[in-house]
Amino acid sequence: MPFALRSAHPEPELVSVRHRVAPGETMYRIAKTYGLTVDELAAANGIKDARALSVGQELTIPGVERSVPVESSDTLAAEADPEPVRTSTGTAPRQVVARREEPPRRPASRPGSPRPRLATQGMIDWPLRGVLYGRFGKKGREPHDGIDLAAPSGTPVKTAQEGTVLYAGEQKGYGNIVIVEHANRLITLYAHNRDLRVRTGQKVRREQVIATVGESGKTSGPHLHFELRVDGKPVDPLDYLGPMPST
Repeated sequence: MPFALRSAHPEPELVSVRHRVAPGETMYRIAKTYGLTVDELAAANGIKDARALSVGQELTIPGVERSVPVESSDTLAAEADPEPVRTSTGTAPRQVVARREEPPRRPASRPGSPRPRLATQGMIDWPLRGVLYGRFGKKGREPHDGIDLAAPSGTPVKTAQEGTVLYAGEQKGYGNIVIVEHANRLITLYAHNRDLRVRTGQKVRREQVIATVGESGKTSGPHLHFELRVDGKPVDPLDYLGPMPST
């Protein structure tokens, strides 16, 4: 290992519910009801075209603990909701209630939250488009050395910059990980992958697919744990990342 990893790897619990699309519902209505953006909802479900939503389709809603009825068109601005879903199936709508009967909560945090602009922002790319539900800092008394991005299992994980793979393999708590060394004393770490697409010592280009999202190691659901280190010390990746890609 190029640096010591913590023996304890605390992860925020990936809370989510499944929502079955009912006639007349759209990505916009569903996202607004649960406090997400359309991009976040699409990213969490691997959807590229929001208009392709169909009745009866099940969506993962990250960051909430129970499903709720989607707001009707009467309560939402029509101009912001132009694409109703297909209603060709007679399947009755169904909503799956999560384990605790509490009001739905929004994801812990989002990339779109206002942050002071730093000179370092934009130095590295997002490894994937997902929902940011775990931030850098502490989880209770334990430090959380990276950020967590919820995404469907199998989503491609890409390098944040060109560099050299320092380690590709399995690590306790982190599961299948890739560690890449870049210029400017930067090192990135990608954990909990389903499978790895690179090997130790390999040169990688920027945005090269190096792994896929999974649930390896100690985790409560498919997501990517992403760390950034400067001179071997963990720093907040959000201070170095630019805007999350919307497509």
